[in-house]
Amino acid sequence: MGRIAGGAILAVLSGTAMAAGSAVDLDNAVVTVSEADRTLYVDGVFGPKFEPDVRAAIERNPRLQRVVVRSPGGMRAPAMRVADLFNRRGMTVRVEGRCASACVLLFATARSREMTADSKIGLHRSSLDPDLPIPDTLRQQLMERNDRETDEVLRKGGFSTRVIAMGAATPSSTMTWFTPGELRVEGVPFLLLDARPPAAATAVVAGVGAGDAGVAAPN
Repeated sequence: MGRIAGGAILAVLSGTAMAAGSAVDLDNAVVTVSEADRTLYVDGVFGPKFEPDVRAAIERNPRLQRVVVRSPGGMRAPAMRVADLFNRRGMTVRVEGRCASACVLLFATARSREMTADSKIGLHRSSLDPDLPIPDTLRQQLMERNDRETDEVLRKGGFSTRVIAMGAATPSSTMTWFTPGELRVEGVPFLLLDARPPAAATAVVAGVGAGDAGVAAPN
């Protein structure tokens, strides 16, 4: 998971790993596009390249309709700016697999949201890099500010008081995970998809009444 404060990213996974003989950047998500499905895929940490990579992909592919995200978190401010970009373009944010920390902020900020049946979201308190050279008092103030911001984003996104409180009570060194079923019981608005491919998916509206707006069906 990414440990975050303000615009700084402190990823648990850092550096570069080797896969299939090539370098894999563990500090920056892989951003790819399926033109046929009009889908943007984001897989990995929201690092320094996350926002520019997403904006570049959308500029090259203006007909994109949804984003599929799997992320342990990362930089919080870019996550919310990217969610605003998705909202302005009418794009749906779909969680497949695990979405934690700043990824949940992106999900909660999005107006149109989906989860697959086997996905999960993870919440916890924020933290700062212990090596960051700032006074302890300022460190505590920054973490408290980030936690208040997170709570407000979740409230505006329709998360229940209970879910928000559970996330706020979870230390930054661990994670509290929520399944779609648990979020549905708590009234969090999103569209619940089954685990099959999008073309064959069945969907039910989770936590959204007939008169509610802003949570779109799959395109």
